[in-house]
Amino acid sequence: MGLFAIKSAYLLGAQRVIAIDRFPERLRMAAENGNAETINYEQTDVQEALRELTGGLGPDACIDAVGMEAHGHGFFGTYDRVKQALRVQTDRPTVLREAIRACRNGGTISVPGVYGGFLDKVPFGSIVNKALTVKSGQTHVQRYMRPLLQLIENGSIDPSFVVTHRLSLEQAPQAYEMFRDKTDECVKIVLKPWEQPATRGEERVLH
Repeated sequence: MGLFAIKSAYLLGAQRVIAIDRFPERLRMAAENGNAETINYEQTDVQEALRELTGGLGPDACIDAVGMEAHGHGFFGTYDRVKQALRVQTDRPTVLREAIRACRNGGTISVPGVYGGFLDKVPFGSIVNKALTVKSGQTHVQRYMRPLLQLIENGSIDPSFVVTHRLSLEQAPQAYEMFRDKTDECVKIVLKPWEQPATRGEERVLH
């Protein structure tokens, strides 16, 4: 979702995009295929880095493309895991908190990442005091499918860059395990029940 958000931002007129993640393969893909500047949040203070990259103002718009399963670290990461374990919080709003803190005054927070229930320690006061606009919702597939297909047909976008593995249906259990554990630089898997797995020279395959 984040990689496609980068592509979409440029299609809609963004001049600069900064991608934040912790997996080297996804950061590399964001830089090489998405023309994004990158931040590894496990190695860098995100807020400080964003202020430095934006002249102290913060980004014009921030996108939470993760949602309820965001990986956190430090105090709030532990806090969210404990709250979930005790069933007093359903989601982990780590990225949403970061986005609200980082976004410049008068900016926009977009939340395509899915949330399923109740959140805790979301700095809503910052939304009001910074005059932020918050947009969210599931993708309106009927509205966007046709224009997206036209963009693919005319060569404006090529979504296939996210596919790192093409596997047979028989390999599905191993494929899900690989995706879950983020092994072999797995980003996205396509299962093709009517074909044999591609050779190593064409696409990565699971051995």
